[in-house]
Amino acid sequence: MNLKKWIAVPLILLMVALTGCQAVGGFDVSKNLLGTLDVKSQQSTEKISFKLTPREGIKQDDQKIIDLINSVSVTVDEAKVQSEELASAKGTLHIDKYNFPFELALDHQGLAIQLEGAKKPYYIHLNSEESLKGLPAGFDPNLYSKDIRELTKTAMALVLKHAPNPSTISATSVTEEVYGEKDKVKLTHLHAELRGDELVALVKPFLTNLAKDEAGLKELIGQAIDLTQNIASGMNIEGSDKAAAELNTNKEKLVNDAYTEVKKYLDLAVAQYDTGVSTLYAQSPEIKTVLSANTVLKSDIYFDEKGNARKSSANLTVALPDVEGIPVKSFSILTETQAWNINGSVTADKIDISSGVVDLNKQAELTPGATLRNFEVNSPIYNILKNELKITKVETTYDPKDDYTVLENRKGTAFIPLRELTSELNSETKWDASSKSVTIVDDITGKTLKLKSGSKQAKLEGSTLMLRQAPYADQYGTLYVPFKTVAEALGATVTRNSDGKYVLKRD
Repeated sequence: MNLKKWIAVPLILLMVALTGCQAVGGFDVSKNLLGTLDVKSQQSTEKISFKLTPREGIKQDDQKIIDLINSVSVTVDEAKVQSEELASAKGTLHIDKYNFPFELALDHQGLAIQLEGAKKPYYIHLNSEESLKGLPAGFDPNLYSKDIRELTKTAMALVLKHAPNPSTISATSVTEEVYGEKDKVKLTHLHAELRGDELVALVKPFLTNLAKDEAGLKELIGQAIDLTQNIASGMNIEGSDKAAAELNTNKEKLVNDAYTEVKKYLDLAVAQYDTGVSTLYAQSPEIKTVLSANTVLKSDIYFDEKGNARKSSANLTVALPDVEGIPVKSFSILTETQAWNINGSVTADKIDISSGVVDLNKQAELTPGATLRNFEVNSPIYNILKNELKITKVETTYDPKDDYTVLENRKGTAFIPLRELTSELNSETKWDASSKSVTIVDDITGKTLKLKSGSKQAKLEGSTLMLRQAPYADQYGTLYVPFKTVAEALGATVTRNSDGKYVLKRD
């Protein structure tokens, strides 16, 4: 599949923004949708599920994968949003016959994830040096969260202002039960449907309307310049004060110049839109399937009298082209949400990380062995990882006749570069410069094997292990070790098949 054939993906995402923006039956759709951006705190429940529709005559292995994906759903029994930086959730991940309860806790430092059966919670650092790498020196995104939120709201308002309504949209008064309420609640039910082919027709008038809104575009550009100026002022780097002052002094000219460029490209996009769509379909006919009437977004949102979205559901079905390698003809994502205590007093739950965490920012803590060791042996997730997903399984074939083979033969013994073997088995290596030896830590068992170039004598967990031949370093400094003996010491096996190829295996 050529990458350009998936240019439709962002257009599909745009369907969400285009689903009902102008007033419907006296109900101000744009105002109420924008109001959801003003939610600072709330409690909610949510369910997310997936559905793949297979093609006829697909392979049995593909059908098994589809059945497994179709069994996946996530139920959030309670999510608590205390503020932008503090939130938590408790729920269950459902996969086939397994249920995996989980807890999440978010603060400005990171995200903690506690899975049932895990000895330590998993953790993602949000403000670590690694996560901020690549950002300008002195830039702290948390300081500008309010400005960024306001810029996002202005941009969203501009989109909603000019986005045409789809042909199927309605707003009706209903009385429904809502989580957390003793009695039924008066609600406005906003229902909208948007097809893929209709989306293509709606984009051009949206761009046309947007191009005519000089005031709206200039407001957005000016707000972006203000944000840039605030960031420049807050960064403690040479020249930042001067840059901020120049932005402030020349703001009007910058806004006008930027608007002229944006306007030019919007007008060009409108003028070339029909031709561009026809060319895209001609070059990539598969996209016509994706953006057909079979791609549909159905959305239902229930607003209370204060304009709060109390209940919502959405079903996005995307039709897929009939091409090799895609065994499904469509996939669907379904969501259901209920919310209460909106902008009320909410206290997010916490996860205890005082006894340590598994750092998801560090690759070394995510090897198959490290992953399994973090779960109780009798836990369901250990069983599915070990016995069904077989995350520890390794099976690699080496052909000694291949010009690109990494194997070397010395006096009838096959040698392999140590880094090649340890990479395949996810083992850790530690170099001791003083003794000029290397220690390998088995990923699954944690056992240690100590080797030295030129010595047949190795140490396996402190006990002597005699090698058939001594490891050696080639002219480039690469350390080669006896393939079979060292692999077996690390819990794997090496055999030769009928073709004379070496097969490295680990269950």
